[in-house]
Amino acid sequence: MGARPGAGNGMVGPMESSSEATRSGALRAPAELPFEHLDLAALGGQIGPEPEDFVVDEVPLYAAAGQGDHWYVRLGKRERTTADLKRAVAQAASVPEREIGHAGLKDKHAVTSQWLSVPVPRSTPPSAWQLPEPYRLLEVTRHGNKLRIGHLEGNRFRIRLVGMAPGALAAAAALCQRIAEQGIGNCFGSQRFGLGQRNLETALTLLQRRRLGPRAGQRGKFLASVIQSEIFNRYLILRSELGRQRLLAGDVVRLQGSRAVFVVADPEKEAPRLAAGDIHLTGPLVGPKMKASEGQPLELERAVLASLGLDEDALRELGRSAPGTRRDLLLRPDGLTWQPDAAQPGSLVVEFSLPSGAYASLVIRALTRQDPWSGANTEGDEREDPAGEERTPESAEHDSA
Repeated sequence: MGARPGAGNGMVGPMESSSEATRSGALRAPAELPFEHLDLAALGGQIGPEPEDFVVDEVPLYAAAGQGDHWYVRLGKRERTTADLKRAVAQAASVPEREIGHAGLKDKHAVTSQWLSVPVPRSTPPSAWQLPEPYRLLEVTRHGNKLRIGHLEGNRFRIRLVGMAPGALAAAAALCQRIAEQGIGNCFGSQRFGLGQRNLETALTLLQRRRLGPRAGQRGKFLASVIQSEIFNRYLILRSELGRQRLLAGDVVRLQGSRAVFVVADPEKEAPRLAAGDIHLTGPLVGPKMKASEGQPLELERAVLASLGLDEDALRELGRSAPGTRRDLLLRPDGLTWQPDAAQPGSLVVEFSLPSGAYASLVIRALTRQDPWSGANTEGDEREDPAGEERTPESAEHDSA
């Protein structure tokens, strides 16, 4: 990814101890995220300013059965949050808002579609709903259970880039193809760390004071996830320096199409599976339920924890609000396409799908080499519910594959 440990990425340098760095506050700021694929020209530009420039369609985890005690409704909205949508549906269906289920959150400054569930016995049927603008009922079916957070395969994005650099349209093919083939680091962007990037400092301070436990509520869970995110980002930077296309003994990998993970004992044996996409490298979202790495990857994780001044007591305290899991190190957008927008000369429309828990802003950042988080569009999981990542189902352990 281009950054060396201790060189502007927030890592402990060779002549600075973790305790000294922590006291100075230098390492309590988020690591600087490097750009990738620097041998290819960037597109420049940014996401367009209109909601129609950022279109998101939810991809459900499973198909509805067509029968059952819950209406499954797909709805469209423009410039509204998921919470706004649920309130409108609750009123139209004459049910308490708490009985309406959803699988994920969607950005406000966008045009989006998503699924909600509504109990059949106690509600007005969707055919009789009177939904106000800008809400639209797109599809109706039924299923046996209420939708829950995590019942989500991913999202399909259609994003218009404007104000691009000269020659960007000609350069788009090479860069898009490289990203589709090799992927990018699956990091957490600067939006996770708040205005002025102060969330990490706040989270570490409250952790030190033992104020991130269950009594801290949703804010405590969010701040715990901020610490997890920074640990992951720093590990991703270090592990990428050793090559994400090769395995190390002790790496924790995830099986394709599963949440099951296992520790690599024989890198040479497993290398063909990594190349084929049958297994995926993971990094730590620390917590008591996280599958531990071994060997050199474990040493890297310990170096990251030391860079933040986190000892065993701090990790135990963090684990009260952050159960822990593993997260893929590499993000590959599926079905990435690009084409000039005839309606807006000089603009480019990119489309791609991402799995649940991944962020389209990372793909845009890789294309433009500018942080999109200072603009109008950021994904709803960060904007509406910053603690959303903590709801990701825990990784299953897999000891032999």
